[in-house]
Amino acid sequence: MPVPPGAASQQGKEPLNRFPEFLVIGAARAGTTALHNYLRQHPQVFMPEVKEPNFFAFEGEALNCQGPGADYINNSITSENSYLKLFAEAPRGAIRGEASPLYLYAPQAARRIHAHRADTRLVVILRNPIEQAFSHFLYATKQAIEPERDFKQALMLENQRIEAGWQPLFAYSRFPRYGEQLARYLRLFERRQIFIRLYEDYTEAPETLMRDLYAFIGADPDFVPDMSRRLNAGGVPKNRALQDFLMKPNPLTGAIGRVVPRNLRWAIRDRIAAANLKRPETISEEARRILKDRLADEIRALEKMIGRDLGHWLR
Repeated sequence: MPVPPGAASQQGKEPLNRFPEFLVIGAARAGTTALHNYLRQHPQVFMPEVKEPNFFAFEGEALNCQGPGADYINNSITSENSYLKLFAEAPRGAIRGEASPLYLYAPQAARRIHAHRADTRLVVILRNPIEQAFSHFLYATKQAIEPERDFKQALMLENQRIEAGWQPLFAYSRFPRYGEQLARYLRLFERRQIFIRLYEDYTEAPETLMRDLYAFIGADPDFVPDMSRRLNAGGVPKNRALQDFLMKPNPLTGAIGRVVPRNLRWAIRDRIAAANLKRPETISEEARRILKDRLADEIRALEKMIGRDLGHWLR
C-alpha cells in the first residue's frame, strides 16, 4: 500500500535493524544512476546518498580485488551493521531503498537478499547486452581504468582479466547475461516482487516508467521528478592525459581533497571530465559479431522468461 503523503516527514527515525523495502539490482549501464536520482527526489522515499554499497554482493567477504579500479570493489560495504547505518537517517514511515547494479550479476546476491528480507521489492532495467557491454567499455575508458583503446581487444582479454582477479566490470560479455542472472531471483522471489522493464522503456517514456516504479514501491505515483540532467554518460576522452589526471590519484587532487568536500570535488571533476569526452559513433562490426556469438542464446532465453520480443537486440 502507498505510504500516505507526508508520512516520511513524521518525527523519529526507523530502527536500525530493518533492511530496505526495495532494491534497484541492475542492470549496470541501464539508467540506474538516473533512477537512483529520481527515486531520491521523491518525498516519501529514502535512499542513501552513496550509490552502490554492494552489500549483498559481498556480505562477510574479505575483499582483495586486483587490477585497475579495484577500489570500487574493495571499498564495498561487507558488514551488516555498516550497511544498516546507511539508513540511519531515514524518517519514520519512509520507503527505504538503495541501488547496486552489481546485485544482478553477483551469484550470491539473490540468496543473501532473500535471507535478510524475503518480501523485498526488486527493480530491474535491462539494456540490449551488446550495447550494455560497449557502454561499460566507454565508462571504464572515461574513468581511466581501461588500458585498451580497442573494444575488440578488451573482449579478447576478458577471461585473462577475470582469472587475474580484476573487477567484474571488465567481464564485458559476462556482465549482461540477464537470463541466467534473473533466473536466480525468480527461483527465490515471486514474480510480482520484481519490476522488470527495458532500457528502451526508460529512454522512450521516462515519466511513465517512473510513475509505474513509484507505484510499484508504494509511493505516490503522481510525483514528477526533475529529469533535466543527463547522468553518468560514458565516452572516449579527447585528451587522455587530462582524463588520467582527473580520474587517477595524484598529489594535486589529493591536496584538493583535504580541503574541498568530496561531493563538490566529484561534481567539479565530473563536469570537466564530461567536457573532455567524445562519443564514438558505433561499436565496431568485429566487436559486435563477437558479442552476438557470445550472447545470442542468452537473449533468446530472456525473451521467453520475460515475455517480450527482443529480436531487435540482435539486428
